Order: sequence, then C-alpha cells, then structure tokens
Amino acid sequence: MFVGVLKRRGWTELFDLPAILLVIVTAIVAMLAIIPVFYLLWSSFKPVALGNLADFSFTNFTLANFARAYSDPSIVTMLLHSFFFAAGSMAVAFLFGGVIALLVERTDAPMKNITYGLMFIPLIVPNALNAIGWVLLLSPNNGILNLFWRSLGFEEAIFNAYTLPAMFWVEGLSMAPLVFLMLGASLRGMDPSLEEAAFTSGAGRWTTFRTITIKLMTPALVGIGLLQFIRGIEAFEVPYVMGLTKGLRVFSTAIYVSVRELSPPDYGSAFVLSLLLVVLAVAGIVFYHRIMAQSERYATISGKGYRPRIFSLAKWRYIAGVFIGFYFFAAVVLPFSVLLWTSFLPYYQAPSMAALQRLSLESYRDLFARDIFYLCITNTVILATAVSVSGILLSLVISWIVIRSKPKGSSLLELLAFLPYAVPGIAMGFAFMVAFLTFPNPIYGTLWIIMLAYLTTFLPIGTRFTHAAISQIRVELEEAAAASGGSLFDIMRHILVPLILPSLVSGGLYLFLLCVKVVSAASILWNPDSVILSVYVLQLWGEGRLPVVSALSVVTVVSLTLLFLTARLLVVRRSVAAEISF
Repeated sequence: MFVGVLKRRGWTELFDLPAILLVIVTAIVAMLAIIPVFYLLWSSFKPVALGNLADFSFTNFTLANFARAYSDPSIVTMLLHSFFFAAGSMAVAFLFGGVIALLVERTDAPMKNITYGLMFIPLIVPNALNAIGWVLLLSPNNGILNLFWRSLGFEEAIFNAYTLPAMFWVEGLSMAPLVFLMLGASLRGMDPSLEEAAFTSGAGRWTTFRTITIKLMTPALVGIGLLQFIRGIEAFEVPYVMGLTKGLRVFSTAIYVSVRELSPPDYGSAFVLSLLLVVLAVAGIVFYHRIMAQSERYATISGKGYRPRIFSLAKWRYIAGVFIGFYFFAAVVLPFSVLLWTSFLPYYQAPSMAALQRLSLESYRDLFARDIFYLCITNTVILATAVSVSGILLSLVISWIVIRSKPKGSSLLELLAFLPYAVPGIAMGFAFMVAFLTFPNPIYGTLWIIMLAYLTTFLPIGTRFTHAAISQIRVELEEAAAASGGSLFDIMRHILVPLILPSLVSGGLYLFLLCVKVVSAASILWNPDSVILSVYVLQLWGEGRLPVVSALSVVTVVSLTLLFLTARLLVVRRSVAAEISF
C-alpha cells in the first residue's frame, strides 16, 4: 500500500525503486553470507596445501580431508565434549534464566524491578573475562574457593576449573540473560484464563503449572533450548580459556588449533570441522523453525485485555530473592571481584594480610605503558563503530524492503539475512580468511576483513531489532507523508527513523557490545596491526600475565558498563520525548 502511494505520485514510474533496492541489497547480503560458506564447502572436497587453498577446477575432487579428520582418534572425544558442553550450558542457562523469568513474571518474588536491570549486566561482560575470573576461583591448586575449602580442614580440592562441568557452568551463566529475556516475553504474553479455569476446577498450583503452563510454553521452551544449544556448540571463549590447555577440545577450539597453532596449519581438517559445525547449526535452525511453525496450536492471546496471574510464594518469597541474588553474585560479582583483586597484585595470590601489603597500581601502569594497548583500543572502537552503524543501517534497509515494500523476491532477502545465524563465528572467520586469500585484495590482514566477518555474523541480530521496530509502526503515517509530496528519503528521515530511533540505538549498542565481547572470528583473522581488545586478552592469558590481563579486564568491564548505562539513559529519554511529541 505504501509503495502504491509512491507510485500514484508518479516518481517511481520511471524505475521500480523497491525492486532496485531489493536487487542491490540482496546482492550485498548474498556476497557476505553465501560466498564464504561456498568456499568452505568447495574446499572441503579439494586437496589443500599451504599456499594453495582454492582450486576451482571441476577435477581433483577428493574425500581425503574428511578421511584425515575423521580418522583422528580424538574426533569422537571432541564430538562428545562439544555436545556435553552445549547441553550442560543450555541446562545451566535454563536453571537460572528460566527460573528467574518465571519468578519475575508470574510470582511476587522480591526485587522484580531491580532484576530486569541486573539481568542485562552479564550481557555486558565478555565471556573470556568471566572464564578467566572463574579459573582464578576454581583452579585446583590455588583457586580462591579451593583454598577456602582447604582452610576448613579438607585436603583435596573440591573444584576444578579445567573440567567440562566448570566450563558449561561459566558458559551457562553468561547465556542465562538471553533465556530470561526470551522466556520472560513468552510468559508475559500468556493468557492466564486456562490457568484460572484449572484453579476453579480444583487443581493445585503444581498441577496447573505442570499440565497447563508448561504445555502452553512448549514451543518457546523447545525453541529457546535449541538456540542456546547451537550457541553452546559454537562457543569459543570459555572452551579456549578453561579447556584448551588441558586437552578439552570442542569444535571451535579444534578449528582454531588447526589454523592458528599447528605448523604447518592443517587447513583440510579445519575445512571439514567448519563444514560439520555449519551443518549442525543449520539442522538446529531448521528444527527450530519447524517447532515455531506449530506454535499457533498453543496460542492463547486474544483481543481482550488481561493480566497474567501472579502467584504468591508466601514463605518461599525470600528464598526466591536469595536465588536471584545468588545468580547475580555468581555471574558478575565473584568473577569481577577476583579480577579486580588480582589487578592490584604483582602476581596472583589469594586474599591475605600479606597480600594486602603488596597491593599497588603497577599492573595498570604496565598496561597503560604498552603501545599495543592503545592500538587495541583504537582498532576496537573503529571496528565496533563501523559494524554497529553499518550493521543497523543495512538491517534497516532490509527490514523496510521485507516489511514495507514487499516486492517479489523479498522472502529470499529475508532468508539470506538470517542465514549467517547458522554459521558459527569461528567458521565464519575461517571462511573469510580462505575467501580473501584466493585473490589479490587490499583488505586481507587488515581490520576491515574482521569488520566484514563481524557484520555478516551479526546481521541476523540487527534485523531482529529493525524487524520488530518497523512492524510496530502503523504504515498510515508514511502513506500520509507520501501523499503530501514527501520523497522516500524524507519519509525515512522525518517519519520512520525518528519513531524507531530507540530501537535503532538499542540494536546498534548491542552490536557494539558484541564486537567488543566476541573473539571467535577475530581469533582467526587478526594480525599484529589489526589486533583488538578481545584478542589481546587471550594473548595476555596465554603468556600468563595474570595481573595485566586482570587490569585490562577491569578497564574493559567498567568502560562497557558506563557505555551501556549512558546509551540506555539516552534511549529512555528519547522514548519519553517521542511519546510526548506524538
């Protein structure tokens, strides 16, 4: 309808602007999303040698890469580690994120308003920093929690940071906020009439919850579980910090070792493992969409107004508050506190009176005296700004084409924009490395190839923000502006963008945070001139520079927190101003 108004004005009769935009944007997204994956698929069936990563002839196909990768005796162990780590991370995420969502949305648990804000903080802290903090807490020899355990008279350490349970504990804590946000939305939108009918019929709370609430939430639970499992399969930071040095390899770290640590690199195995990782992720995404396609059978929302039923916890109310507080303490306070403590010491040691006398700012002086630190900051700010701005603008154009103009073929664009979600970051980084090694170009080995890899990886996330924002705006405002003589550019600049600006800022901020947090693609693509903060953290960790990496962690977390709070304040003020003006 909106495009029809523009056509009636006559200026689109010379050319079909939505169709032209569709072709241009589809071509851009296709190059970003398909070409790197094509290189992975094609090269997996080609003989690979150092200096010859791309053979595009239709001969010399081989299964040698698959035979070598799958004949490795450690492949079965690596697969088991990957699945156990992903499943355990998903379980921990549901334990905390799911339970806290239920407590906040459907009970009278204390601290409900504060909890909404607290659950965003773990999203800010990079996973690598959390993992380092928990290693310092759970190390079997000198971890603070194990030292405390021994001080009680026990001889053996009770915790071990270098085990799969410790790894999926840390990963699950970082995944819990996403479960909280997604499951909370499902609980908030559930019509409580069926629950009330069950209560009226004499069913108890537990019976109602088990037979009504859980069944109504089945699509959401299965869908969220699949997405979290996929995220666990592709996770890199926690397995790298807590598992790689002890031989606990998963998909992502096995690919990293093949490309970055073996000499010469085993690109053939990296191709095969990356392809297998992509196949597993695609299968999970397909299964997720099939589950969500059946969600209408569980729909309960109607046109009538309602409020979700709030259950009284009675004497369990404060226990619920303790549970919420424990999550925040474990996810943020404990790991950050040990990093803060270590950053003031000349070397890592447990808290004691003797250690208090050694506190100093030497680690911070050492950090700020390093030229590479300022290079990392500059590169990270440039990278995050470029990805967040270009990513949210490209997402905005994609969403406008798909939701507003809807030309023929727009469904293909939507599919292509979501496709990178099924390509794990470590595989995307390797795919871009191979793709840009096959022809002369000016961006290989620079910060811009990392930017392209991150832009592609995070594009599905950006479109979720813009899709939701544009869908909430009635098209009549844009039609009225078009009928009054406004051009498409004027309509976007004066109508659409101002109305959805809070969502654009939120989406851009989240992409910015992801660029600072996520290291998987950059771990493959970086070089000395394009190193970023997340990569530098892993470098310092590998060198054993615990005080310096702790100081860098504190600076990073404090800076990201201040950035997040400032941006959120601006978004809230803008939202209030928009409501007043309209």
